[in-house]
Amino acid sequence: MTYVGVDWSDSFHIVYVTDETGDSLAAFKIEHTPEGVESLFLKVKEHAKDPASVLFALETPKGLLSSAILDAGFTLYPINPKAVDRYRDRYKVSGKKDDYFDAMVLANILRTDRQNHRALVPDSLLTRELRAYTEGYQALVKTQTRLTNQITSCLKNYYPVVLGIFGKIDQSITLNFLSKFPTPDSFHRGSKAKFENILKKNRYPGAKEKMLEIYALSKKPQFEIEEPIARANSLLLLSLVRQMKETLSSLKEFELKIAELLEQHPDKEVFSSLPGSGNITTAKLISNFGDNRERYGKVSCVQADAGTCPVTIGSGKSLRVSFRYSCRKPFRSMMTQFAFSSLQKSEWAKQRYDKYRQNNSKDHNLALRCLANAWLEIIFPMWRDRKPYDVEKHLIGVFKEQGIFSKDVKAPVFVSKPMIARNYRGSPPQVNLIGLT
Repeated sequence: MTYVGVDWSDSFHIVYVTDETGDSLAAFKIEHTPEGVESLFLKVKEHAKDPASVLFALETPKGLLSSAILDAGFTLYPINPKAVDRYRDRYKVSGKKDDYFDAMVLANILRTDRQNHRALVPDSLLTRELRAYTEGYQALVKTQTRLTNQITSCLKNYYPVVLGIFGKIDQSITLNFLSKFPTPDSFHRGSKAKFENILKKNRYPGAKEKMLEIYALSKKPQFEIEEPIARANSLLLLSLVRQMKETLSSLKEFELKIAELLEQHPDKEVFSSLPGSGNITTAKLISNFGDNRERYGKVSCVQADAGTCPVTIGSGKSLRVSFRYSCRKPFRSMMTQFAFSSLQKSEWAKQRYDKYRQNNSKDHNLALRCLANAWLEIIFPMWRDRKPYDVEKHLIGVFKEQGIFSKDVKAPVFVSKPMIARNYRGSPPQVNLIGLT
């Protein structure tokens, strides 16, 4: 086998090549260009003709370089930068480092400890396209939040009265109203006809009543502000409003494209069957799980990757449980959001969440993370076996664990309170949907 360590950067990459003996076969620098990457492959093939016998190690699974390596038929191992930092101490304890040294460390990680790392197996093109759209959508959501905060801050500086007129900043009626009346003076001079006209154009329900409310508010005394200061702030406000309108428009385009791709994806039925899972959540679940069923061997691997389970630290008689920092942060965020959404659609999720809050004195975020961890125990076999969520099967399993059903009772057509009463054994039970899975 030939091992290639690449210490990557934005403009160039340092490459180190070794073999089973650990001898240095080559060490060189390439530019981050198609020509530079092609020269890398040519130099590697001087030492190994078969791409299957060449293993690459990088500190990132993403980017153009990673894609080029996989497209060329080589095997790529993404190595966590924190792990690379620990491996450096195997060779030098002084802390001295450089790019060539890091490339050498990466190559030797595969030579000596390849069994502890996992090769990158790319998902299908459809899944990767869906992931690109969901990541873009999430970036736009962050932009939307940032712009909402900026508009709110701007209005507080010179025009706070309009903050209480509509419920949200990031909606068309609010943005159009701010575009029409960007200063306190223009708002004060507004007429009933103008207010009613803009409300009707935006199809605001109860336009007549809302117009009278806004008109009365516009005639009330407001904070005095100098006209030049108001003009300067209104210019900033109009700029932010334009950006927000463009962001909201782009979000709608992304939603349509995500919905279109979901219709083509074979895993849509699996994830959309979960309670509280709409198009965006379904797309995020598919993007984070991927469609390579060999990626996760057991549910604990998914839970660790998603950061929903804690880390146990034990030494001698000492044992403590700590928050898991090393994980895929977007995966954890998505699972926590899904757990929150499921509270409105799943009685099991609601009872389990309440149990975490009451019995274990957990705060809201920790309880949601625990609930997400429990959901992964259900979602993992669904994903592995390509089977949609079956609420009846799930609840029957919970009831059997509590001794409510006899072991020979088959799952009914629909889980309901009368059905529970018909199938209990012993005295009528108090139904508890918490269970384990």
